[in-house]
Amino acid sequence: MCIERLKIVSLISSDGMPLSSRLSWTGKIDDYPMENYPDYEPGKPPRTEKLRKLDYAEEMPKIWGQNWGETGIGRLREVALVKPTEHELNPLFVNHPEYFLMISTLRTGKKPDINFMIEQVEDYGKLLHENGVKVHWLQYPDVMGAYGPLRKLFVAGNLGLVVRGGAILFRFGQASFLRGTEFYAQQLLAQINCPIMFRPTGKAILEMAWPFAAENVLLGSYGIACNQEAIDQIRPILAASGIELIMGNSNTIADTYSAGGEFHLDGVLQVVDSGVGLMYPNQLDYSLYVWLKEHNFRLVEVSTQEHLAFCPENGMILDAGKVIQPAGAKETNKKLRDQGVDVIEMDTSGIGQMGFHGIRCITLPLVRDPGPTLEEIKK
Repeated sequence: MCIERLKIVSLISSDGMPLSSRLSWTGKIDDYPMENYPDYEPGKPPRTEKLRKLDYAEEMPKIWGQNWGETGIGRLREVALVKPTEHELNPLFVNHPEYFLMISTLRTGKKPDINFMIEQVEDYGKLLHENGVKVHWLQYPDVMGAYGPLRKLFVAGNLGLVVRGGAILFRFGQASFLRGTEFYAQQLLAQINCPIMFRPTGKAILEMAWPFAAENVLLGSYGIACNQEAIDQIRPILAASGIELIMGNSNTIADTYSAGGEFHLDGVLQVVDSGVGLMYPNQLDYSLYVWLKEHNFRLVEVSTQEHLAFCPENGMILDAGKVIQPAGAKETNKKLRDQGVDVIEMDTSGIGQMGFHGIRCITLPLVRDPGPTLEEIKK
């Protein structure tokens, strides 16, 4: 069968701006303008030296339809969310709450209300939409992982971290009931044409639930959710994307959850504006605290009561100085407003029922405008 026509469409970003200079082409393939090939010269082989000068960032929208990536605290453009289902209340999980990390249930003794949770996640999606953020609703095709049923499928942040260039998949260390999530993450990201840039291998453990301090600086932590082998693999990947990685340490979960043990850094620290951070000092590594202070960050402290009840350090940054926060964290939200931060409050009491997480955990940011760099923040 001979293909007679080729159509090239202009690619449009989430803010309506063209991402490619290509014009629509509806003519015959044999009439296609050769000058559209950047390495073409009449009567000569491909000019490979010209190809070497093209940055992948320039080609990304031409290939993948979008400048995928969210680094820093610029304006949020696109996210992915996963709606909770009745699967999360399977008796297998409810009967073994310690193993399946149902921390909120253990602390409160209350059975989660799945309908309330679904309603709040949907409300959150509407709130994002109202603030100009495109929401991709994803759904897992199956619930079985490498060793058995997966849990916490509604935590869209488990699908990976999307930096400039594509998605970084995870290899989980917090529990084997999450091993195999990456199999579905690859499928779901492919559905929206978001490229996979890297996945850890060997014995690497990598869960990059980490905050960006600036456009070019990512703060991370060793511990349950990350080991040295993972850092050895991921550091050059981040460097190629222009991101410096600053590492600290996280706390430990042993036989109980009594001491906290927040093993994801974005559950104890978040940078919400240029030079403004929100922290829970009881669980924050001292070396990261010192790094922030040395770089002139103003740090807002979260109380133990509000941390355990609402995890306000896990809010969702819409833009530098604009963040969605748990409505119940009144004290923290007032402190943020005193720092000039625009706080949008929403009820998150249903979202936090299935573990210990907040708004950021259930969100996979996909596209974010460039924000301030560390050098700009220091100025």
